[in-house]
Amino acid sequence: GPNWKTHSTFEMLRWDDLIRCDAKVGFVSRLVQSLKALFDFIVTGTIFRYAIASWKYALFFMFPYCCLLLIAFCSVGLSYLLIRLIHATFWIELLVGFFLSLAIFVGAMLWIGPRRRINHILDDAIFSHQFLYGRKSELDKRLGAFADLIARTVRAAEVDEVLIIGHSLGAALTIAAVARALKSDPPLEACGPKLCILTVGATIPKFSLHPMGGQIREAAQLVAGTPAIDWVEYQARDDAISFYRFDPVTLKRVSRDHPGCRPRIRRVQIHSMVSPMRFKRHRFNFMQIHYQFLMGNDQRSAYDYCMITCGPLDFDVSTSPCGAVGLFEADGSVMTTEVDDRLDPSCRE
Repeated sequence: GPNWKTHSTFEMLRWDDLIRCDAKVGFVSRLVQSLKALFDFIVTGTIFRYAIASWKYALFFMFPYCCLLLIAFCSVGLSYLLIRLIHATFWIELLVGFFLSLAIFVGAMLWIGPRRRINHILDDAIFSHQFLYGRKSELDKRLGAFADLIARTVRAAEVDEVLIIGHSLGAALTIAAVARALKSDPPLEACGPKLCILTVGATIPKFSLHPMGGQIREAAQLVAGTPAIDWVEYQARDDAISFYRFDPVTLKRVSRDHPGCRPRIRRVQIHSMVSPMRFKRHRFNFMQIHYQFLMGNDQRSAYDYCMITCGPLDFDVSTSPCGAVGLFEADGSVMTTEVDDRLDPSCRE
């Protein structure tokens, strides 16, 4: 900008190769494993806790299973209409109808599943179930590698801040990795640059609300209980694939006023980040809305991903209730006086 300059090193902690591997499973295996996951989430009462915590997320979780049921009913109905065209005995019609329904169901799933993200969401349920029961050894190794990298970076980096960002399911893995780094290197929070954590569109409670989610519950409590770590979570009502107004540490609904708690929970509106036309166009594209947290804004807003990651303001300033709004001139210059006022302890929450 005219009166400021920053240098940011951005590094992706990748685990997409593990997800791509899961996506290659066959139809039968995906169906069996996803139904097994559904049965577990129902028996343990987790799906009902989802409904209490966030009814929108509960609907998102159930969406692919409802699609499976609808496709199955349609397959049986279409099969029934087709076998009525033939004249045979009851048992032959029953046998033909069964295999015809099965063929229509499999064909429809192979065609619709990848296109409507049904497979993607089923894989998410399978992944969550296996992770909770410790059946993701490769991911466990990857989290260990992430923790080592975080510890090395905090100790060696000559920067003002180290910011770790976790989005959606990645938010839970971020907290798990940071907690491992803290356990393996207890003085970590007291050395090196300031360590900050940003979780957006987070689904941490999807693990924490399960009886087997002790690892994530303990990790969240450890990170939130470390004073030297600044953890901020942004939540949006329009984002159905997350837990809105829900504390990922206490696992309780939060009021509209939630000051002084850790993590600091900021409620923002997606429509304040994008233009009215764009919001109207994507209003019911839930994935698009979900990923807006990692995309550029159309207009100045209290939450601005690019400002937080690459802007000249300290993390606690750019994630303050008003964000960077009002701190920049029209030409992009920083209003230093306004920033100093925002840093005044008497103006903080």
